[in-house]
Amino acid sequence: MIESGALRYHIFWITTIVLSIIVAISSTIFSLTHGIYEVFPFLYFLPLILFINFYPSRGVFFSLGISTVFLLLVYFFSNFNTDLIAVSTAWYVIFVTIGFVMSSFAEGFKAEERKYREIFENSQAGIFTFDITTLRIKEMNGKCAQLLGYERHELINKELSHILLESVEKDSFFTRIQKNSEVGDIELIFQTREGMVRQFLVSASLSAGNTVICSAIDITERKLAEQVIQKAREDLERKVKERSEELMRANDGLKAEILERKRFEATLQLANRKLNTLSSITRHDILNQLTVIVMYVSLAEERVNDPELLEHLKKIEQSTQVIQKQIQFARDYQDIGINAPQWQNVKRTIMSAIAGLDLGSALVENDVGFLEIYGDLLLERVFYNIVDNALRHGQTVTKIRFSAQETQEGLIIFCEDDGVGVPARVKEGIFKREYYRNTGYGLFLAAEILSITGITTGETGEPGSGARFEIRVPKGTYRFIKNG
Repeated sequence: MIESGALRYHIFWITTIVLSIIVAISSTIFSLTHGIYEVFPFLYFLPLILFINFYPSRGVFFSLGISTVFLLLVYFFSNFNTDLIAVSTAWYVIFVTIGFVMSSFAEGFKAEERKYREIFENSQAGIFTFDITTLRIKEMNGKCAQLLGYERHELINKELSHILLESVEKDSFFTRIQKNSEVGDIELIFQTREGMVRQFLVSASLSAGNTVICSAIDITERKLAEQVIQKAREDLERKVKERSEELMRANDGLKAEILERKRFEATLQLANRKLNTLSSITRHDILNQLTVIVMYVSLAEERVNDPELLEHLKKIEQSTQVIQKQIQFARDYQDIGINAPQWQNVKRTIMSAIAGLDLGSALVENDVGFLEIYGDLLLERVFYNIVDNALRHGQTVTKIRFSAQETQEGLIIFCEDDGVGVPARVKEGIFKREYYRNTGYGLFLAAEILSITGITTGETGEPGSGARFEIRVPKGTYRFIKNG
């Protein structure tokens, strides 16, 4: 239907152009043969305008052709009237010039028309126009017709109500168009060929000739998705509310439980303080009595000459010293983990630890750098016990060196000496309660203090080449600080 209409339109204008040419040529012949020389040139403007309007790319050739025909007719029918030939030559130049100029402008207009027509046809949004007075559809692109399930020609000249359903937004749409000449993003309800209802987001503007140009995007699926999301949000909010109420009830229960636990902890702390106080007093009294026993044993050794009895007294003295050490260990072990761990400067802690030791001729090198580790407040005792162990059992120790090295697993703090080292058979045993050469608890305490924050220790030196203690600090429990 569209193709037949376009063909009839084309034939109509070709016929009009041919008739205008015939009229211009006939008028020229008639005027020249009857001595009328002023009017007939103007009749050539009509075929020029008509042809160039419809065929701008061929306008120059047409203007040259019809101008040449005009000039030949003048030459032939004017009996070589020089004045008329001169004037006609000027008209020839005018016709050709007009042809050139009009062709250029018409070609530009056609290019603009093609550009906007391509935009209109190829737009991914539906575009349609209608008359604001009659509310009839004037034009529509293929995308819009496709969204509505129609062929484009089926909706041309149809009333807008054929596709636009009644709604509050529809009345507001027409009112705002007439008042403001444009509308942005208004949601309107359309009906497809199959009778399905679709929701479109429409923007429109009023142009010349009471024509409203509309751009429409189908948002039906988006609106459905929004409804689903809204329902899901409401369900989620309801569930969150229900869950929050459950959590609040559980929280009230936990608060009561925490309060009860705090009361219990307070009672337990009070009991612990009493026990610690009692333990401290008891240890102090026992140590005092042990001191008295040692004193009387010494006095008895001075007065006894019987070798067998002296041996018994020596064993009593040794046992008493062991008991003293065990009580001192209990005192030290009781303090481990009482207070929360803290970040501690390693270099300062080492210097404070060795300040209370008699180093003799041994030299201590403190090369750990600007390092802090997260450890129990008894960390100073760790370094004290390690250095004390080196001085007691290293025999030939002249130098003790502290250093640190970062690895993929964390950080290692080394304590190395140049003494006799630790025999291989006792490397693991030295961190247990029984020391390999002397009953004591120094290294055992050191390992226990470090384990509070996940730090481990071990001895990796070569026997005969000196001892090397390694303190392995996991990531997250050490950090480097700026100088100063």
